[in-house]
Amino acid sequence: MPIALVTDFGTRDYYVGAVKGVILSVDPTASIVDITHEIAPQDIAAAAFVLHACYSDFPAGTIFLCVVDPGVGSNRRAIIVKTEDYAFVGPDNGVFSFVLKHSDAVYAIENDTYFRKPVSATFHGRDIFAPVAAHLSAGVAPPEFGPKISDPIMLPDIAPWQIEPNTIEGSVIHVDRFGNLITNLSADIAERRFTLEISNTQISKLTSSYVEAESDDPFAIIGSAGLIEISVKNGSAVEKLKASRGTPITLKFI
Repeated sequence: MPIALVTDFGTRDYYVGAVKGVILSVDPTASIVDITHEIAPQDIAAAAFVLHACYSDFPAGTIFLCVVDPGVGSNRRAIIVKTEDYAFVGPDNGVFSFVLKHSDAVYAIENDTYFRKPVSATFHGRDIFAPVAAHLSAGVAPPEFGPKISDPIMLPDIAPWQIEPNTIEGSVIHVDRFGNLITNLSADIAERRFTLEISNTQISKLTSSYVEAESDDPFAIIGSAGLIEISVKNGSAVEKLKASRGTPITLKFI
């Protein structure tokens, strides 16, 4: 069973290696895939977006182990999120905000029979989440780990909101390495004509490719995650618009 990893551990320390060692100790047949270990430290929102952007590209049955956990060692819950095709294991801190919209059930991880002992107060990725993911891979059913819960943590501003019949307020939820501003506005919005306002700049052009865009002018495009992105041809929308994650966006249908 594939186990796909998203963490903020980086690769210079032993942390990723230890997590993989624990997984293979429980389930030697597991296939481990590194999505990324370069989430900025404690950046829960970035990890939530990365999961949203790529989880559906994996085969059914994949288990996603996501450890971006500034609350490690506290009383924050550990959870399993189960959807029709996938399972997600990690802290209950909002990192699963996008996938929770598609969940069938969420379970608190409480049965320490499946933990690595002793449990470190600083490394639940190794001692709780890794063995739980591996036991899931080996066939243990989610209810064996703990009870269902109905109140998992959701990050604010994941979804845009409609303030007038023709006006939607959204925001930038991710900035990629190319300087593209990824919004929380979904592709279906683009079925109608609209203008966007961000950082006192109006954008009315929705292009189908980067090639079609005018040089140096910000434009909108549907990105690979199915969300509207704001880009600059051969440049950086971040620099051009002086925007960042959390920057508000107003969309008006015309």
